[in-house]
Amino acid sequence: MLLVSIVGDFHSSIFPIYNEFKDKINYHIVVHDDAFRERKKHKSILYSLQKFNEKHHLKISTEVFTIDEDSLQSIKTLIQQIEKTAPNPNNIYINATDGLTNIGIALAAQLLPKGVKFISYDMYENSYNITTQEHIKTNKLQYSLSIEDHFLLKGLEIISQGDKNFAQKYRMQILELFNTYADELEFLKKDITHQTTTYKKRYPRALQLIKSMGFDIVKDAAKITGGLFEYYVYLLIKDMGFDDIAIGVTIKQALTSSIGVTNEFDILLMKENHLHMIECKFRKMKKQEIVYKYASLINLIDDDSRMMILTNDATYRHNIYDEKNMTLSDYRRAFLNRIALRGSVIRHKHEFLDEVETFFLT
Repeated sequence: MLLVSIVGDFHSSIFPIYNEFKDKINYHIVVHDDAFRERKKHKSILYSLQKFNEKHHLKISTEVFTIDEDSLQSIKTLIQQIEKTAPNPNNIYINATDGLTNIGIALAAQLLPKGVKFISYDMYENSYNITTQEHIKTNKLQYSLSIEDHFLLKGLEIISQGDKNFAQKYRMQILELFNTYADELEFLKKDITHQTTTYKKRYPRALQLIKSMGFDIVKDAAKITGGLFEYYVYLLIKDMGFDDIAIGVTIKQALTSSIGVTNEFDILLMKENHLHMIECKFRKMKKQEIVYKYASLINLIDDDSRMMILTNDATYRHNIYDEKNMTLSDYRRAFLNRIALRGSVIRHKHEFLDEVETFFLT
């Protein structure tokens, strides 16, 4: 099978199709425009595909074809290269999902009558159409990218992540700690911060649960109200039907071969090739700062990623359309950037779970 991927603005649209057909592909031609501003992006795509092939032990011969989108002769040269690589047109699939329109039109006019198949991916339905001269057939993708592969193909590296086995091992302790003693945790942390010892008498059961998981109540205070809260949220949602979940993920975005920028995400959720996020902010924080931060990062994760920020506020959800309430600018800004800013999941567990279903899974 020869797969021809025409790269456009949202190049991540080629990855789900590449993953779906990876075990059938023998040859892969990546087609991109010759504009200078696009070259760095295309170089990154090729490097990512190479790493993906190495990881999955794929012997796929890959080549690049640089095209002038405004030149019919350039498109004809591409057609010659396609037919030379795969003489049997029944073995040729062209992914024109995100390609430049005139390239797709010109290729279809020449190649559809010969039996070549055209693929168009619908990211919202996680399905793809195969168009031939005779019919259009819709197929649901059978395979979803793992979170690790998603980042790999985007040229991002996971350098660390939390241990889901820890959450499962101490499931009962984590659930009891937050379901029953969540209100005590902030007071407990304040006692420790002010170096008082009253917490030993005031919170005996909470202290017992924390110690049973191997934490030092003084040295690991930040992990108790931060890291453990991530595990708590993970335990609430882990069986809801996501294809992949990762906790406490640190990713690196390379600037050069030796310099990069790291970003941390509390919970990442993959569903049908869509990667989403949940940030768990149990402690008090400035909402404006956190919304600005993640509004700038959300597209780094995925072109259509959604995000939920969980705080410990008593009110779970505000009416952002209330014209009389002038204090909701942070919530409105979050909404406009595909971010749901929410209050205490502990006090509003059922509302949270219902929203996870509608916000991330449907």
